[in-house]
Amino acid sequence: MNIVVVDDEPLIMELCVEVLEKHGHMVNGFTRGEDALIKLVNQPIDLLVVDYTMPGLNGFEVIQQARSLRPDLRVVMITGDGTRKIIGEAMQVGVNGFLLKPFTPDELWEAVASALGEARKRWG
Repeated sequence: MNIVVVDDEPLIMELCVEVLEKHGHMVNGFTRGEDALIKLVNQPIDLLVVDYTMPGLNGFEVIQQARSLRPDLRVVMITGDGTRKIIGEAMQVGVNGFLLKPFTPDELWEAVASALGEARKRWG
């Protein structure tokens, strides 16, 4: 699977890339949503892992623009702000998984595997 990770904190982005690559996925990491969207235009992506709070485009804006390019795109949202409002908005935009910071590598993998498992059931 091709995965794009977007988090404005380079260490978190790099951790996510490393964990997902160890599970055999092709992963590109970005610290800006705009850069991730350029990648999405030029290469098919199966899953987007995106932080909620970022400078420039926030996570919801990245998801909305990404889904305009790929309506079937699976999404896992990362956030340090797990308020009801944020979770509600995430559900409204069709997020397939939700991960609260701080998270462990195992929690990241569980959220991603769940989102991809749903995709395999739907498409496989």
